Amino acid sequence: MPPLGPELLLLLILLIILFRPKTLTEIGRGLGKMLREFRSGESKERREKLIKIAKELGIDPEGKSEEEVLEEIRKKLLS
Repeated sequence: MPPLGPELLLLLILLIILFRPKTLTEIGRGLGKMLREFRSGESKERREKLIKIAKELGIDPEGKSEEEVLEEIRKKLLS
């Protein structure tokens, strides 16, 4: 079972004592940056795949959002 109440508070106090508040904020900032970069890479990869599929189906993806391209791909596949 995950720690609740007093156990969580004790864990947070120990982390603050061991790592100091400044170090904890740097760790959090680094984790946030890493997560943003990961998500950005995922969305770029997804966009590239959509563009490739659209071009293979003869759809021009230029100037269109991902949703618009996806909708055109769906229409093309269903027709």
